[in-house]
Amino acid sequence: MDFKDKFIGTLLGTAIGDTLGVPFEGQIREQVIRYFDDFDEFIDKNHNIFRTYSDDTQLTIHTAKAIIRAGGIEEEILIDEFIKWLNDPPIGPGFGCLSSIRKLAEGIPWKSAASNSGGNGTAMRISPIGLFYSNNIEQLKKAASLNSNITHSHPAAEAGARVVASSIAFLLYKDPNKGFSINEFFQTIINVISDKKDRIWEEFIEILNDLQNNLDMDLIDGLKKYAQIGVKPPFYIKSLENKCFVHPYTISTVVCALFIFLKNLDSFKKCIYILPTAGGDTDTCGAIGGSIAGSYFGFKNIPEKLIALVQNSKEIIQLGKELYQVSLR
Repeated sequence: MDFKDKFIGTLLGTAIGDTLGVPFEGQIREQVIRYFDDFDEFIDKNHNIFRTYSDDTQLTIHTAKAIIRAGGIEEEILIDEFIKWLNDPPIGPGFGCLSSIRKLAEGIPWKSAASNSGGNGTAMRISPIGLFYSNNIEQLKKAASLNSNITHSHPAAEAGARVVASSIAFLLYKDPNKGFSINEFFQTIINVISDKKDRIWEEFIEILNDLQNNLDMDLIDGLKKYAQIGVKPPFYIKSLENKCFVHPYTISTVVCALFIFLKNLDSFKKCIYILPTAGGDTDTCGAIGGSIAGSYFGFKNIPEKLIALVQNSKEIIQLGKELYQVSLR
């Protein structure tokens, strides 16, 4: 297994899904697909609208840099990298990340600075932790939780970060030419959120079990079913009920990303084209699903034209190489 190839693929997958999703954020899928008959041709003819990725990729890069600097996850260095993000400057940031990191920059301790947000702002940046701690699930859980809790104190955000990181760790060792056990995959990602008695974590486990039992659903029916799964009032959007509009609540976004990935295990390209056109929080659905798909398919299975679409793609490739080298120490 070429693990360096997969490290690079994971980071690039995040950036590609994010970049493809940025132009469509906030629109239902029905609106998005009106722009094209063939998304591949649409990309070729409309390079100019895919100018940038968002804070999803920015914070993924800073998480990777923190690991490279420290040889793992260290609280002070991770916070320092998050604060550096404020000078990038942030691109389309979510409230949870931005408000918390601004407080960190003012010297407020993270336990006081963290937002009580269940948003997907931690699951979107977690992929480097899934890669680095892929062979140590206990360290993975601790690192994913710390990364999440620094900015989001809500249990849904922490659980989502663990699920995405463990998905990446699992898939890193799987050959896309041979496939993998769906039962083993779900057992792995459920186990990482089974060590704490928490109502939201228990609900998440129920939802993941439901997802496993419904992978034969039609894509559109599945997106409508899971788009706002777990969302409670006043955050549930009644007007978007039964619509393909992926909610920014962590559980909803992660489950939709997993659903799309697991229904498209034959091609990175096919998977990455559906993720950012799912509707709703398209950039983050693309980033999370792209990281998962990248860890499975690897760099070598990503079309060159999609790599070229990403700003700073060479730097991201180099970052993947450096992260891999540090993981060998």
